[in-house]
Amino acid sequence: MRCRVSLPPETVAEIRRQYAGGDMVEAICRQFTLSRTTLYRCLDRARDAEGKPLPKIPRRRSGVRRQRVLTGDRTTLVARLWRTAEGQVREIEDRLARREQEPGERERDARVMALLSRTLRELIAADKVAPSAPRPSQNAATDDDDPVPRDLDELRRVVSRRLDGLIADAKATYPDEGEEP
Repeated sequence: MRCRVSLPPETVAEIRRQYAGGDMVEAICRQFTLSRTTLYRCLDRARDAEGKPLPKIPRRRSGVRRQRVLTGDRTTLVARLWRTAEGQVREIEDRLARREQEPGERERDARVMALLSRTLRELIAADKVAPSAPRPSQNAATDDDDPVPRDLDELRRVVSRRLDGLIADAKATYPDEGEEP
């Protein structure tokens, strides 16, 4: 067995065995002094003694993907949001121009456009507000945000009451759920 880098076949076999057995990638890399790239090449491009490719070992995914850290200031973030919105609008326009959409897809695109329009209105409003100033409410009568309690104990009591209400609602809706065996 060999992979693209020149590792002994026994080492490649052991790397593949440990990975398939569930060992942590970092531990395998430390043990064999490998980079992640080399480890994954051993999993994907290994060959047997006759030079025939071995089957790839599927990647283990934890379900949690690393999020790219947002860098930059407020202006950079607003510019990224504008570019994202422009890209979405362009994609929707392309789909509409092809006229190959099902009614459900057109409805979904209409909802996305409504959401984008609202987001862009909020971005425009945010651009008018100084970065350090609190964002004014659009309409105090329809504002769903509760006032923030100044007292931490009061906040805990409010959250506790709301959680108790949610649990009571869930038990009333699903009386058999939530019971521990």
